[in-house]
Amino acid sequence: MRLCKLAILLLVLPFNAKLAQATEPYELTFAVNTPGSFPYLYYDDPSQTYKGLVPEFFAALKRRELLDITFVDSNQQRSETFAKEGKVDLYLANLGWVSEPSKVITSIPIIQHKTFLYSLTPFDDEFDFASVENKRVCTQLGYAYTGLQASFEAGKLLRFESSTQDTLGLMLAKGRCDYAVLNNYNAKLIFSAPEYCGLTIHHSPKPTSTVPLTIVMRPALHKVKALIDEELTGFITSGKATQSLASHSSIPRFPMPGQCNSV
Repeated sequence: MRLCKLAILLLVLPFNAKLAQATEPYELTFAVNTPGSFPYLYYDDPSQTYKGLVPEFFAALKRRELLDITFVDSNQQRSETFAKEGKVDLYLANLGWVSEPSKVITSIPIIQHKTFLYSLTPFDDEFDFASVENKRVCTQLGYAYTGLQASFEAGKLLRFESSTQDTLGLMLAKGRCDYAVLNNYNAKLIFSAPEYCGLTIHHSPKPTSTVPLTIVMRPALHKVKALIDEELTGFITSGKATQSLASHSSIPRFPMPGQCNSV
């Protein structure tokens, strides 16, 4: 009888080992387009960690032992290349920014991403960026701008590139361009710096683009996509996504007067 029980136990052990392996969390690498996109996913210098809506979503999945994400520094073009080559697993983007969308898969949208033109002078209520010509626009090097791309390619708008979003804002303040193009949350963060003391920043009456941000994945991760889509649906419909966003930034309001340090 003991030998019989031992034989049954030996047969069951390999099955249980496979089951344990099947329930282990996926360990994945998430590429972050430096310096990230505040407040969705950004590097926080004081804590030396990545923060925002996206890390909080994945932190909840890690606590439930579903996914274990490691964030790594990257840039927009390199992230796409690395995902297609299998060197990273995930990154945050709009599918329209991807040069070869057929070579990646994406989650459902996590947030609607709004981009505006910013200026030191007020915009007319009837301002239409599509009809503007011969204006200098400060942009970030290597970035695709959905609503403005046709005007850049046709030469109607002159693109002045900056290595970072911080220097992009300073170029506008110094009059090196007529407009800066930024998403509304990044603009709020950048123009809150003391360098803009005494200036008032205005944004265009309508966004140059409103696009869904998704989690872009290498094509082999279909099971991960299904899991992320299901969990994202609950994260959004429960209101947790809105709460997370609000915890990192209030809704941007413009015109925005520059903040000066009190003496």
